[in-house]
Amino acid sequence: MIIISSFCLLLSGCSTEQGSQPSLERLGMISVIGFDYIDDDQMKMTVIMPQPAIEAMKHTQVITVETDMIHKGLVEISSKADKTVSLTQLRVILFSEEFSKKGKMKEMVEYLYKDSEVRSNSYVAIVKDSVEEVLSKEYPDKQNTSVYINNLFQPRQYTYFSPFTTIHEFVYDESNPLIDSIAPYVELKDGIIHIEGIAVFSNGKMKTMFTQQEGKTIQILRGQKKLSVFAITLNDDSESKEKVALEFITSKAKIETNHNFDSPKVKITMKFEGTLSEYEGGKDLANKHELENLEKEVSKSIEDDVRTLLEKSRDLSIEPVGLFKAMRMRYKGDWPSELTQELMAKAEFEIKADTRILSAGTLK
Repeated sequence: MIIISSFCLLLSGCSTEQGSQPSLERLGMISVIGFDYIDDDQMKMTVIMPQPAIEAMKHTQVITVETDMIHKGLVEISSKADKTVSLTQLRVILFSEEFSKKGKMKEMVEYLYKDSEVRSNSYVAIVKDSVEEVLSKEYPDKQNTSVYINNLFQPRQYTYFSPFTTIHEFVYDESNPLIDSIAPYVELKDGIIHIEGIAVFSNGKMKTMFTQQEGKTIQILRGQKKLSVFAITLNDDSESKEKVALEFITSKAKIETNHNFDSPKVKITMKFEGTLSEYEGGKDLANKHELENLEKEVSKSIEDDVRTLLEKSRDLSIEPVGLFKAMRMRYKGDWPSELTQELMAKAEFEIKADTRILSAGTLK
């Protein structure tokens, strides 16, 4: 009797397990999901699912549906894919620029962030035009569209200007009254996805797009320790124009305030060290004094870029850096985002940069 009972229990356990969870072959693992704006009630949702089967004609399956809710859209995608779709392998979430400017992105990110299947380190990004076009396009020189898009948002030496924002970081910044959230801004050009700069949000809506150079400046002020190639043109409006390219740059930024809410002053001190990889100009860099003059000119150019960025942010009533964190530490009570905007509108900036060129190599 004991043997028979044990055998029955084993059989029942197996049947329960098989019935409660589908096999991997029956699952559609969504790796990239994108959203396009239709109207205030409807959105277009596009997903990419890798096709692991050897006999599959394509390496990825792309499906687009129109829906008013994510869950409802996933159910419809499951019926089209003839598989139970899963978000456990989701890596990248794309939103069209129109979708982001309408304020819909925040709602979608928060929904996915609360989903237990979705990893908090999944990346988010903004697409200039149509997300569906980006995900549906064939990339002949890329073996797998899913892998291509995932690799695009992995931090590398030459893309340190981009924030590569995860859904956790986006939700954190959106709930932080001291800083406005940012995300990479991409565009489909000449059949390739290019990271053009960064999108800046205010109150859940995309407010503007900053260039790659401005994105680098924001990353510096946010505390980015390593930077990609820093290309600077000096005296651009004169005949003595010089072009400088620095590599292997380490940076350090310190932000201080006077804690005066009526007349706030922000002091920013930055230090840079890097190797000069290219130079076009009339200076003899073997001469110590001329090299020092070049360092001062580069520092002055960086100071001007930072000041321009902060003044532009002030005009747009955005704060993508977090300049007033020290003031918040001494402030009692709640700190509304409107207070940050008020301080930004009145702030005066003192900016100082110090650049050291560690090696000029054989350049002239």
